Amino acid sequence: MIKVMIVDDEPFIRQGLKILINWEQYGFSVCGEASNGEEALSLMKINEYDLIITDIKMPQMNGIELITYTCENISKNIRFIILSGFYEFEYAKKAIKYDVVDYVLKPVQKDELIRVLEDYKVQYFRQVEHQKKLEFSEKFVFDRYLSGLITGVYDNSAITYVEQYLADIINVRYINLEYDPTEEEYRLLSQENKLLAQRLLYNSLKDYLGDYWYHAYMETGGSDSGYSVGFIYVKKLAEESEATEKEYIYKLYKSLKKILSYKVIFYIGQKVDTIEQITESYKSATIAKTFQRFSKEKDIAYYDEIEGLVNPSIKHSVDKELLDDLIRAMEENDIDSINQRIDIIYEHFKELVTEPDFIKINLDYLLFNLINLAKELDPDFDQEELYKIISQGGYNQIAVRGSVKHFKEFAHEFSNYLSLLRQHAFGGVLADVEREITEHYMDNLSLKSLSEKYYINSAYLGQIFKKQYGISFKDYLNKYRIDRAAEVLIRSDEKIYLVAAAVGFNNTDYFISKFVQIKGITPLQYRKKFLTK
Repeated sequence: MIKVMIVDDEPFIRQGLKILINWEQYGFSVCGEASNGEEALSLMKINEYDLIITDIKMPQMNGIELITYTCENISKNIRFIILSGFYEFEYAKKAIKYDVVDYVLKPVQKDELIRVLEDYKVQYFRQVEHQKKLEFSEKFVFDRYLSGLITGVYDNSAITYVEQYLADIINVRYINLEYDPTEEEYRLLSQENKLLAQRLLYNSLKDYLGDYWYHAYMETGGSDSGYSVGFIYVKKLAEESEATEKEYIYKLYKSLKKILSYKVIFYIGQKVDTIEQITESYKSATIAKTFQRFSKEKDIAYYDEIEGLVNPSIKHSVDKELLDDLIRAMEENDIDSINQRIDIIYEHFKELVTEPDFIKINLDYLLFNLINLAKELDPDFDQEELYKIISQGGYNQIAVRGSVKHFKEFAHEFSNYLSLLRQHAFGGVLADVEREITEHYMDNLSLKSLSEKYYINSAYLGQIFKKQYGISFKDYLNKYRIDRAAEVLIRSDEKIYLVAAAVGFNNTDYFISKFVQIKGITPLQYRKKFLTK
């Protein structure tokens, strides 16, 4: 509905206009009335209006003064329709200056009022559409600059641009909002429906923030980002709501919970002083998210609280230096040292087994620091992949069974993972894998066999291989074999099934289908093509 205020010093005029037409039928709602300009200004401080129908001659502040003050001090988007018992050219000239919609003579005729309102409505929706396009364009640029700040790749122009749209940037936190990936109903959604759910979360956050909707940030990257939405929290938001930070965030959480169909988890980054430091808050929110996936502590996960929670107290801690020594041994991938420290730590576990939360507190401390370490080694580490590695590596079994065997399995697996992150220039193991392909492509190569040979988690090897080469290991190997087969076809008259076997394909039909897929023609056609040249 288009919100209207009627301003006239004569009560019967105001009442007459309200009943002259069915306002709602035409898409309007009379939300306020005033007897002069000053009263109208007071109402504008409380409510928002799109259209003001005002008399010219009124006590205290007349219609032209009201229009002038509103356009120069409140909003240029509010439109006016002038009412008057007589037509005066001077008034009309002043009205034109402020883009007044129309000038209606009293007594107001029903058909004339409807005509004027319908004309205005066309302008209104045209302006709304234009404003939406403008806001979309501006928000697109804003998000691009904000993305640079979040990832730590920006210049001073980005800071300047972002700061002009955000509220007072004091006590800043990056908050990651994400649907619970373990909730079965959400997990089974198609990618398209997950994107729609992300859009709903984003729009719901924008609606809640009102004038501060620029603080909502749509994370991109699809499944890689977890279909997340970002929220730039600043101190002013809580202050204006007369709430503490935690009260404000909890109120937002409860509000979204009522609206959304799926459970949302808040991952709250550490507090930073300026928008330039938002990348640090973002990184800590990521760590809170990764840690929460294993601990499943809360639906609102503060990095600050997790950091405090996982630092063992004297009462519940094994020798903290032992845990730190274990972390260093894992970082260095020193298997003997890892095993020795776990044996000592496990003796402490057995001595204090009467403490029910003892093992969990120490494991949480260990896990938290290992996740931090992974983040330091590779800021772009794949959270889903890390989740798989830790789960497959036996972490959950340690917490459930407290087994030294599972403890060591987890430590060895994660140690290998850290070692790979350290080599993250994608030299090291990837160079070895590429050499294996070039030298042994004709053999029965697989990601599993290579991962076993180089003591690497196969899932992680597949992930970093695709990140480096842009295609999966299997597709890369097939393409390499087909390229070698193409060379053999040109240089010899060997039968097709022998060429297939020579480059590592045991099934001739599969070889032919892959050849057509990559080269666009059959092996025989390929050979004939070059023989005719």
